[in-house]
Amino acid sequence: MKMELSVQQIVEEYRVRSDQSFEQKNYQQSVDLLIKGWEEIPLPKGLYNDTYEVVKDIIDTFIIMNEYESAQSWLTHLYSSGFKRFDDGEKEFISGVIYYELGDLLISKEFFDIASRKSEGRLFEGKDTKYIKLLKG
Repeated sequence: MKMELSVQQIVEEYRVRSDQSFEQKNYQQSVDLLIKGWEEIPLPKGLYNDTYEVVKDIIDTFIIMNEYESAQSWLTHLYSSGFKRFDDGEKEFISGVIYYELGDLLISKEFFDIASRKSEGRLFEGKDTKYIKLLKG
């Protein structure tokens, strides 16, 4: 579903400014701008095309900042967005990373197992080997 053009433009402006902040390694400002963009998306947010990418960018930025608790708090939004996306296990892989870094290896392994089955292992390619080691261990 598409947002009203004016709202879509506002969200896109926040995303562009966030990308600029991210490129300058100003991660906190980047995530703050993404959250402002998120707040502009009307309810129910999960119906709109852009919500998944906005939430994923928020979570990815928190992961780069090593703020795994903050990333974890956005997981519910990740699972309630992108309904029309092909389910390749990306949500579960991201969840696995967050829970791994929080030290909850049992839950992390469960998410990695789901991600591996859905992606036939592709999501682990080019990632830190500690994640696949947990899954195989």
